[in-house]
Amino acid sequence: MSILEGLKFYAGDTAIHKLDPRVKLLVSTIMLIIVVMYAEVWMLTILITVQAVMAYIAKIVRRWLKTIRGSMPLAALVFGLNAIFFISTDTHATLQETLYYSATLAYRLVLFLSSFSIFFLTTTPEEIGLTLTSWRVPYPYTFAFISAIRFTPIIAQELKDIMDAQRARGVELDRGGPLERAKKLIPILVPLLANALRRAYELAEAMEVKCFGAAKKRTSLRELKMSAKDYVVLLMSLLLFGLAVYYKLLPILFQG
Repeated sequence: MSILEGLKFYAGDTAIHKLDPRVKLLVSTIMLIIVVMYAEVWMLTILITVQAVMAYIAKIVRRWLKTIRGSMPLAALVFGLNAIFFISTDTHATLQETLYYSATLAYRLVLFLSSFSIFFLTTTPEEIGLTLTSWRVPYPYTFAFISAIRFTPIIAQELKDIMDAQRARGVELDRGGPLERAKKLIPILVPLLANALRRAYELAEAMEVKCFGAAKKRTSLRELKMSAKDYVVLLMSLLLFGLAVYYKLLPILFQG
């Protein structure tokens, strides 16, 4: 459940919080692209160090670490599956090379999941909606995306509360075979589904009362405006991204 904490906005008055959401989204996207480009551990370490510095400035280190800690089971699964695959198929690679490559893939997965964590932790759903609207994304899709961001951590907390309540009633969720454990999920999923449907019905009623979709042209109380600080961060991000691309293509250029 801790991985979903990275989708929950945390209010603050830091320099990261005050950045234009479009700039923060671009920075997160650049980090994601660099993760795709590079498979070297040193570059991935530089990226996670940059994220740690940003999280420290934004005073969200603990919540950012929750996202990383929540991604560890998935990273361990990726590491194990890739190690088994390479050991069984690639007979030329040594065990050390196989373990290194598998660890790199798991490392990249962690960065995949944490690259947008700072963005969601420091950006309000309203700012995310304004960002998507400024990029001409249809508002119904924007509203659906914002609603998913708002309710995902709430549903995750409800799931945890229901599981704790069932354990207090004597339901042993962690014992038994796979089939028995699947049967024990029924008293958890039924109330969770009922709560989700009830919340969706209440949201639909609220949208209908407020005449959602009646006006084709929407107005907003707040408009996004970039400051000089935003342009400086944007320029530095694009410059560093250009250096990363150049360094990646440098061996190819010399070969050519």
